[in-house]
Amino acid sequence: MISNKSDGTEGSQAWKSKATLQHIIVRKKRSGVAFLFLDSPGKQNFLRAEVIDELSLAITEVADDPDVKAMVVISGKADTFVTGADLHEIMRFSNKMDGLKLSRHGHKVFAALANFKRPTVAAINGVCLGGGLELVLCCDRRVATDALITVLGLPEVRHGIVPGFGGTQRLPRQIGVRNALEIILGGELVDAHRALDMNIVDQIVPADNLMQRAEQLALELLEIPLGDRKIVAPELDAEKLSKLFSICERSVRIKTKGRYPAQLRVLEVMKTGLIEGMEAGIEAEITTFAELSVSEVARNLIFLFFSRELAKQTAAIASRHSNIRLNAVSIVGLERRLPAGTEPGNKGFNPASSSDVNTIEAGKMPALPGGTLAKLAIAHGLDVSFIETNEHTHTALRTNSNILKADLIIESTTEDKDTKLKILSTMATVMKPDAVLVTVTSSLSIAELATSIPNKQNFIGMQLIHPIDKMPLAELIPHPDTSKFATAQATKFVNKIGKLSACVHDSPGFLLNRILTVYLQQAARMAESGIPVNWLEQSAINFGMPMGPFSVLDEIGLDLAQTVATVLSEKLGDRFKVPNSLSKALSAGMIGRENGCGAYVWHEDKKLELNIDLQTKVGFLISESSLPPEQSTKIAHAMILPMVDEASRCLDERVVRRAREIDLCMVMGIGFPSFRGGLLRYADSLGIKQIIDEIQEIYIQTTPAHHISDYLKRLVQENRGFYSRAMEQN
Repeated sequence: MISNKSDGTEGSQAWKSKATLQHIIVRKKRSGVAFLFLDSPGKQNFLRAEVIDELSLAITEVADDPDVKAMVVISGKADTFVTGADLHEIMRFSNKMDGLKLSRHGHKVFAALANFKRPTVAAINGVCLGGGLELVLCCDRRVATDALITVLGLPEVRHGIVPGFGGTQRLPRQIGVRNALEIILGGELVDAHRALDMNIVDQIVPADNLMQRAEQLALELLEIPLGDRKIVAPELDAEKLSKLFSICERSVRIKTKGRYPAQLRVLEVMKTGLIEGMEAGIEAEITTFAELSVSEVARNLIFLFFSRELAKQTAAIASRHSNIRLNAVSIVGLERRLPAGTEPGNKGFNPASSSDVNTIEAGKMPALPGGTLAKLAIAHGLDVSFIETNEHTHTALRTNSNILKADLIIESTTEDKDTKLKILSTMATVMKPDAVLVTVTSSLSIAELATSIPNKQNFIGMQLIHPIDKMPLAELIPHPDTSKFATAQATKFVNKIGKLSACVHDSPGFLLNRILTVYLQQAARMAESGIPVNWLEQSAINFGMPMGPFSVLDEIGLDLAQTVATVLSEKLGDRFKVPNSLSKALSAGMIGRENGCGAYVWHEDKKLELNIDLQTKVGFLISESSLPPEQSTKIAHAMILPMVDEASRCLDERVVRRAREIDLCMVMGIGFPSFRGGLLRYADSLGIKQIIDEIQEIYIQTTPAHHISDYLKRLVQENRGFYSRAMEQN
């Protein structure tokens, strides 16, 4: 089927296909080179089953034409080659037989391309991932454009599966085992220049020369014997291969702790093919792909991928409400973050001797939230000024040139409402009319702050997740009068610093701090009850959390954690009552990572051992005995499951509207284990009735008294989970 579009194949002949094709366009040039265009309806090309069927037909028909001298495989899209397999199709697999069928059929068709008797060239422009890369590896040579949009990779392991169309076998033979391990195990994407260095592609050309060069190369290959057209990497001997894979397997076991099986399985498949031969490797790949494609871990990881993509689309839509570039950003922070008890107005507070604010050079920015954010923004290419101030010098902000010219001003000073308002209102009166003012806060109501700020429609809140330079999420909190323009500008900033934005309702603690506080307070109460701190830490890590609750407290700062908990207690009641142990720790000078003394002892910003003051001054236990394995899950659930209850309240109150929003925020914001799919998806996997039974048992031992949320009760009454459609409706 021939498209009427102008595709650069002047002098080409219409191809009279025996079948009506919806995804493939074939044109034959007078030179004898057939161009096979991948051009599915829609914006992207995916290797769905029907696309593979059409690919098979097209390859067969081209092969049967005696006038065809060579073939070029190319995309009909402007900015994408092939995005890969359709993950939606994989999610619809009902059993492993579906995976076997797709992979086996794909291998058969790809083998026909790999064994094509005449020269084949892949012409790559744009995204070439997964099955797309596996497809081009079947061609004799590959030409890619130098465009920034051209990226290549095999990201399947990130989704909990393995490449299913030959990538585990052809890539190591093409670029060498070590390079292939880097691409396949890491799931990293490479640009065209890196792909050239690794021998994934053979040539790089400007985009407007792609078709011409691909045609020339295809004709040049006619002079090369069939067996010499493909360039292969030198082989490693069996002993070196065995040693290399042993090292990789050991590293993967340590890193994944068996929670992400695709990484070990892909090593097995690659090793099988390299030692036992390609046929054995392909069979191992087909079987492994089919088994993993219906595994719970793969379903969870693919689900989270969809959630991330949806969040990116939502952020992109929000950004369209502004056409003003962020040419200049000013970030205002405190000279130092003040320990508890030394806030302005309290004994022990010493104002800066200077009467002016200070603009700090990039290399001298403090390791505090504002300074860390400024460094991050500069690293991502933004023009950022970082300005130090405090309650006593904030009036100088009125004449600061960076404030006056900024398109976006971010205040990241203090959780003290009065001090924050003085600083915010000072800047709001002098900033440009189209500038947007952002306050970074962990607990203060944005709507309450907005009442004292001029041009409040250009005012919005932001919650940064600690550690700021590592966690890929930021919450944006508009108040009822925040304009779409202000939200767009704040969203642009978050996107530009490499983070994903989550827009949440202005409520106490917002989303993550509210749920996280439940986790941290529950851990503190359990420590007060006599469970050793190191057991609590280890149980959380065994569950899959990146760090234990007391390590999280040190990252946040015990003083900030107390401030947030106090606000939540005042706004939401006694279930957020601050544990006595937190006050004891603060009285003992335990702040956390910032001052080198928290639940852990820190030295030169590195965490060492648990602080003995937890025993001597706070009254916690640190056990010399190891955590009994049979107690690990129970201890972890006692900390984790109350978060499910609080997340249910957040859904009921419309802090966010969807369970998937909570799950994505939990994974990206506090590191909830992605192999479990998120907090609420994990709850669904256990069953809501079991969740309630376990939470009730936990609450019996909790003081002050806690009660199961109405939302959870409704789920049980209606025999539904968090992801039942009836509970997800608008």
